[in-house]
Parts: sequence; structure tokens; C-alpha cells
Amino acid sequence: MKKSSFVTEQLNKLRGEIIAPAPLFQHPVVQARVKGELTLDQIREIEIQHYYEAKYFSTFVLNTVKNCNDNLIWRKWMAGNWTSEATGEKDHATLILNLLDALKVPRKKIEETDPTPGMRAWHEILEGITSRGSFAEGVASLWIGEPEYPKIAAALYTAYRDIYKVDEAALETYQFHAEHDSEHGLQEEDIVVAALEADPNCYPRLRSVCRDAYSAYIFSFDGYWQAATGKRLFWSGVRPYI
Repeated sequence: MKKSSFVTEQLNKLRGEIIAPAPLFQHPVVQARVKGELTLDQIREIEIQHYYEAKYFSTFVLNTVKNCNDNLIWRKWMAGNWTSEATGEKDHATLILNLLDALKVPRKKIEETDPTPGMRAWHEILEGITSRGSFAEGVASLWIGEPEYPKIAAALYTAYRDIYKVDEAALETYQFHAEHDSEHGLQEEDIVVAALEADPNCYPRLRSVCRDAYSAYIFSFDGYWQAATGKRLFWSGVRPYI
């Protein structure tokens, strides 16, 4: 799909404005793991929350599929995204269960652990956007976060393997995100660009959706941090949010 250079530049500027005050890679729960500052027990608590996140993220993708009735190509793209997230022997939740097994976390504990406040906030915001918003709004809410994850996943893969000595075979979840999230992001960007080309007046709404969705992703990382520390902590970012 040929993209409008003006719209693409507009979206890149928007992404920079939203992400710059709080890059997810700089979140304390990422930095603490990358630097080896956490205990294995804290890693276990984080990964239990990660499992909760993976179980429900695919439902947000599915919501966008259900909201797309007009463009079969886009519908297939998002359906393929959902398929990679939620089906087959290596769906994302199962990959995290494999990691939790390697960390010797009992399945009973996994199922009985409640989501942290940050993870609850993430869930409610993304469910609201993708189920009640338009198709383009739902896709935009996924697109805004995709480019942040490959770098994080690659760094965590290395840290878990080299610092925490987790079996490399159990780290497939981080290997997958490091290699494939950018592909999803490019497809989602195509959809958002086309939506803006068709109706430039939808920009304010998409901008608002992206801001809310990115806040939700920060909340999910806050949820990891809350699980690791047992404290109700919320990250303020690296500079004031304007």
C-alpha cells in the first residue's frame, strides 16, 4: 500500500510527542531487569502478570477484527495478527506459561494471582477503546505501542538468559516479540494512514485514542513493577507530560 508522506510524517510526529515523555524502555521495571537488580522471585511475580496480559491482549486484537466489515484485506491482516497471538501450539499465553514453568511457578499460583492495579487499568482502557471505538481507533490503539516492544523484548531476552540464567528454550516469548512486533506495527500503520487519508477530520479522535492507549501500556508496566515491589507505584516518566 502506498502511504501518504504527509500523513506518515504527521503520525510519526504524533508518536514522538506521545512516547518521548515516557519511553517504555526507560520504565523502572525494564531497567531493573536489564541491569539484573531484581531477584528471581520478583521476576516470577512479573511474569505472572505478563501471562495475564497475554491472555487478554488477543481479545483486543479480536475486537478490531469484529469491527472491520468494509475492508476484507484489513480484516485479514488483523485476523492474522490475532491468529499469531492466540492460536496454535505457540500462542503468546502458552509461551509465557512455558517461561513460568522454567521459573518453577506452580500453575495454581498463576491462576490464583490477581492482576495488579496497573494491569487492571491497562485492561479496562484497551477493552474500552477496541470494543466501543471504530475499527481505525482500535487499530491505532495497538499501533502506538508496537514499535516500543522489539527493543525491550530483545534486551529482556539477553538479561533473562545471561543474568538470571533462565533456560534459553523458555525465552521464546521474548524472542518472538523482538522479531515480529515491528511487522504487526507496519500493517497497523498502513490502516491508520488510510483512515486519515479517507477522513482527515478523524485526526483529533485518533490522537486522543493513541494518548489513552499509550497511557494504558505504561500502566501495564506499572503493574509489573507493582507485582515486583508489592507497592502501588506509578511511573512519572522521564520528563513532564504535555
